[in-house]
Amino acid sequence: MKFDEILVHVGEFGPYQKRIYFLLCLPALLCGAQFMSIVFTMATPLHRCQIPGYENDTYEIESNYHALLIELTIPMLDQESEPTYSECHVYSDLNSSRILHPNDGDSWLNTTLTPERELQPCSSWVYDQTEFVDTAVSEFNIVCGDKIYKSHGNMIMFAGALFGCISMGLVADLTGLCCPLMIQFVTSLAVFLSSSYQFMVAFRAVAGIASYSLFAISASMGIELVGPSKRTFTGVVVELYWAVGVLLTLPIAYFIREWRYIQLTLCLLTVPLFSLWWLIPESPRWLLDKKRFAETEKILEKICRSNKTKLPAGAIDDDTADDGPQAKIWCMFTNRVLLLRTLIIFFNWLAINLLYYGLTLNVENLAGSTYLNYLYGGLAEIVAYTLCLFLLDRTGRRKLHCLCMLTGGISCLAVIFPLHQWLRTVLAMIGKLCASGSYAIIYIMSAELFPTSCPKLGHRLLLHSGKRRRHVGPLCRRHGESVAFLAGYGMLIGGPFASGLPMLVFGGVSIIAAFLSLLLPETLHRALPETIQDAIDFD
Repeated sequence: MKFDEILVHVGEFGPYQKRIYFLLCLPALLCGAQFMSIVFTMATPLHRCQIPGYENDTYEIESNYHALLIELTIPMLDQESEPTYSECHVYSDLNSSRILHPNDGDSWLNTTLTPERELQPCSSWVYDQTEFVDTAVSEFNIVCGDKIYKSHGNMIMFAGALFGCISMGLVADLTGLCCPLMIQFVTSLAVFLSSSYQFMVAFRAVAGIASYSLFAISASMGIELVGPSKRTFTGVVVELYWAVGVLLTLPIAYFIREWRYIQLTLCLLTVPLFSLWWLIPESPRWLLDKKRFAETEKILEKICRSNKTKLPAGAIDDDTADDGPQAKIWCMFTNRVLLLRTLIIFFNWLAINLLYYGLTLNVENLAGSTYLNYLYGGLAEIVAYTLCLFLLDRTGRRKLHCLCMLTGGISCLAVIFPLHQWLRTVLAMIGKLCASGSYAIIYIMSAELFPTSCPKLGHRLLLHSGKRRRHVGPLCRRHGESVAFLAGYGMLIGGPFASGLPMLVFGGVSIIAAFLSLLLPETLHRALPETIQDAIDFD
């Protein structure tokens, strides 16, 4: 008897599975909070050059004399609306000692300033503390010529997430959740204690490895425990936990507002999760793969007692752990139909990640409060996953996914029109809702379209049992995240295009992905492919 058949007999999602599943979803809260905290810890506050030699300079203008000093030393960029002073240059033709300690006879204080004055780069800055008291960007001065390093830091963390899906799998079989939890705790603490930007980025990259490994391992263990008919539900609910974790960052960041203590708070939230080491039993499917039949039967008996069911006699044997002959992975690339399908799925994952992470990181470029924009985005994400729970098994996967990607893409492209700033924010939130919904849908579509006889690109290293189609989704997702850092580079564009051009990129890629997804077959209420030939004929 196959393991899925055993789960149908003992209960697909009974009280025991619900209790363990929701415990396994708790790490998703932490992972969502930890990863999305970069919106606040890496935010770039409003800033300008510091008045040379003026140690007590502040971003806020404190007096008429302070305003005069700023006008004398720093070029004004916007003369028509609210004054905006240069972030990167000061005038080079003034003596700072004469500015700060003028003689009685000095008359140059009233000199008319001309645009021909020479400029030089500044080496110190003052930051607006209205929204953020302190961020990593303001502490380490990652601005002006160094602002590219902010996107480099985000890129390295995304790359760490991809690397974690492979490397952490090597220890997952031995330690389960404990190893990534411990690494996340230690590296989060190291980020808090970092003395330089380079150290912070390095530790954050390792934290990214651990965070996504923790999410993938816990999500996989939860899905392995439920029957086939409940995997759509459990696959979406774990994303809901992620979204709640994203929102959990908001009150922490709002009330603390100093990046080191935000990081320390998230580090301490890891501690209660160590109790999962004692609360979560071994995955019965993993035990079965290891041919530890006695332990597998013991856990299944426990499930039966809780679910008030009975384990069929002789249900567990060598055939239970045998999934039959496995096709070679390159079979997915030697057939034209399967190659096209695989490339479309991967491109959709890339587009969704670009849209999702790009819109999340772009909140500081939108009009209004960063905190409110982040709240709206988090709520949109929860609404999206909730709607998917009700619509996925009613409307089908392909049409709903295409609608989400198309709507999200059009919302982003709409910023090319001269719109009010608040309307741009609304369109960005619609894009975030659609990106989140597409996440849940493509996760299921990609899992259902791959045949069970095909190894999942080595993903078994991470998810205990790589012989099940449900493990394809997380791998594709991580490959998408490895290129999502491109969104961060779009944020480097200044001026009036700071919020427009990145949105055009997100929208264009999303619309292309939407139309390509129509080439994929619908999987709802259909027998799913088991072999390579089944997948070729699946249309």
